[in-house]
Order: sequence, then structure tokens, then C-alpha cells
Amino acid sequence: MSLLIKNGLIVTMNAKRDVIQGDLLIEGTKISRIAKKITPTKKPTRTIDATDKFVVPGLIQAHVHLCQILFRGDADDLSLLEWLGKKIWPMEHAHTKKSLVASAQLGILEMHKLGTTSILDMGTVHHTHEMLEAVESSGMRYWGGKCLMDAKERSGPLFENTEDALLETGDLISEWHARSQLINYALCPRFAVSCTEEILLECSVLQKEHQLLVHTHASESLEELDLIRKLTGLGNIEYFAKLNMLNPRTVIVHGVHMSEKELQMMLDSGAPLVHCPSSNLKLASGIAPIHMYHQRHLKMGLGCDGAPCNNTMDPFIEARLCALIQKPKYGPTALPATVAFELATLGGARVLGKESELGSLEIGKLADVTIVDRSHPSVYTVTDPYSALVYSCTGRDVTDVIVNGQLVVKNGEHTLLDEDRILKAARKEKTSLLKRL
Repeated sequence: MSLLIKNGLIVTMNAKRDVIQGDLLIEGTKISRIAKKITPTKKPTRTIDATDKFVVPGLIQAHVHLCQILFRGDADDLSLLEWLGKKIWPMEHAHTKKSLVASAQLGILEMHKLGTTSILDMGTVHHTHEMLEAVESSGMRYWGGKCLMDAKERSGPLFENTEDALLETGDLISEWHARSQLINYALCPRFAVSCTEEILLECSVLQKEHQLLVHTHASESLEELDLIRKLTGLGNIEYFAKLNMLNPRTVIVHGVHMSEKELQMMLDSGAPLVHCPSSNLKLASGIAPIHMYHQRHLKMGLGCDGAPCNNTMDPFIEARLCALIQKPKYGPTALPATVAFELATLGGARVLGKESELGSLEIGKLADVTIVDRSHPSVYTVTDPYSALVYSCTGRDVTDVIVNGQLVVKNGEHTLLDEDRILKAARKEKTSLLKRL
């Protein structure tokens, strides 16, 4: 299979940050040529005319919760621990296999149509196998897995004893890790508040044994930090360092309130950070000093977090907000659009440890590509592509999305998922879920 994208403005995100008006050829799962004009030796299987469109690397969301998509609009105006305890954990507990599949499919449909090609996901405690089956048929490039919550006093209705949690995790790793080019398992201890030291230490063992990502929340809110200090006598990142959890494959989400000592621990260990600006603002958790982190060369990506703390899964909006909220503190030149767009593409690839394969449009890299229309009045006259993509475009300008060489969104329509069926199922399952609370 081959696909020729013609006449687009190609924002490569390569080392030179080349922007090329021209063509891009995909053969199989990889990018084979980029040039001002390509005349293939064989007629391509499919051709896309990208005139007046941006051709960009597929956007990478390095922190999402597919299990929470159905809860959108039902958990507004709360702080983090109240939001979790009163709303999110009870709703996750109310999931059935059907409602979790409906939530996952709706989230993937939304994110694909908004230009996302890769996600790092945190599931809920139950029904992980069924959720991963839904992911497998969707065409999304996925890292994620079962959420681990074994601290009985601090896990609400989602508590699961340590032995059962680890037993199921082992089975899921065996069945799902590296199952295909698109699916990899990640260990997901929710956060130190709801995890025992035993399960966190076991995550380190499993990480090394299977070369897995560990995906966890940390240092999100001051209330959370106070609780961690009472439990451990340490800051959140300090506690993970004590447990030898910090390394380049341990993804720390949020990091809003890190001390200088903890930031240096992150830098020394190579542990990456994922910034979720909309979530941090909506839950009043704070504003992470991302401009300063970037200047210190912390490895970082972006994520929309969960739908009920955002409430959209649009990566373009997240990049825009990431750039804007740094400027009142650090000045108008802080975190320019070029950096924000890097965080949404190459930054996410670095978080996943896949920058050699994803995050930029280069020959030999995997063919994850997003095509963005430039014809809307808010974008049409903008000459700087980074300014247009970060400050003017939204995911609703996305026309086509390619993952692993496969066209999963064509002219705004998903080619693999039945949108009408998914929307109807999601509404039905949400109504049923709310009745179970």
C-alpha cells in the first residue's frame, strides 16, 4: 500500500525544522520520500491533495483517560481530591464492560478526528481486557493499561488488593504488550496516594523485566502533596526517587509543584514529564512552570488528561494554552509557538521513548501524519505555520489522519469506526451508568 500526499505545506519538525511546500510519499508503514515534487515509479494506491493544507506529524497525547470520556460535563468545578472522591472514582466503579468500551471508542473517535495519532492512556481498575480489544480495532497507536489502586483507605470504591491487582497485570502484560505495531502495555499506578509501597516497588520490577513504561500522576495539587508528606515524610518526586522509580521510562504526569531538588532528580534520572494545562487550570491545581522546565532541558510532552477535567480532547487547544499561560509569569517571548508545537509532537515521542520513530516527518520514520485545513478565515492569512497551528487552528480543522500508513480519517470521517453507532452507544451507556451511581 502507498499513499501520496501532494501540494501540502509540510511542517517536518526535523532537526533543521524544515518547512517544505511539496509532496510526501508513504510506502507501507513508513515515510519513503519528501520533496517539492514526487513522481512515484508506481501509481500510488491513494492520493491526497493537500493544497492549502498543513501536513504535520501526528499529534501525540502523552496522558489521557479513555475510561473517563463518558463523564464529560459531570464533574465540573471541583478540586482534585474532591473531584476524584466524589465523582470520578464512583463513576469509574460504575463502569460495565459495555460502558467502558463505549467510553474508549468515543474517546478514540474524538481524538483521531482532532488529529491525535498516539496516546499514553491510564485505564480504570476493571475491564481492561475489553477496553484494549476496543483500542485494537480502532487504528490508534496506544500505550496504556490497567489502573493500580491498592491502598484501601485511599482508593474509594476502586480498591483492589495487591495480589489480585498484580496477578491481573501479569496476565495483561503477557497478552497485550507489543501485541502489534500499535499496542504496547504500560504500568499505571494511579498515584502515590492510592498505591502501597509494595505495588510501586513491584511496578519497578515489572518495568525492568518487560521494558515497560510506568505511567503515574505526581505533584499535581498542593492538597495531594500535603497528603503525600503526611504519609511518607517526603515530596512526591522525592518519594518515587527513594523507591528507585525515576528513570527514562517512568512518565510523571503534571509536576505542577516540584521543588528545585525534585526537578534536579527528574533531570538526573531522565524521567519525562507530561504537562496538562487545561486540567491543571480547571481543577485549580496550579500552573506548572513549563517555560523554566524547558530552559532546564526537562523532557516533556502534552496531554489533555481526562474529558471531565478539560472538557475537550483537542491537542491543538492544549498546545495553545500551554504557550499562553507561561507568558504572564515569564514574559511575552516565553514558550513560543515553535516550542509548544514541539511538545505536542516530538516532545510526546520523547516521553514515549520513540523519538527515532515518531514525532517528525522524516524518511524512514513511521507514517503517522495529520493534515490540517488552512482555509478557515482565522487561519487563511497567517504566514507563519507554527503561529497558525498553535494560535489559530483547532482540531476541527483536521481533514485527514494517517496512523502507521493507514488512512484512519478521510475528509473528516473515520474509516474504521462506525461514528453513528459509537455516538448512540455512548449516550445509551452513559445514561445507564449514571443510574448505577
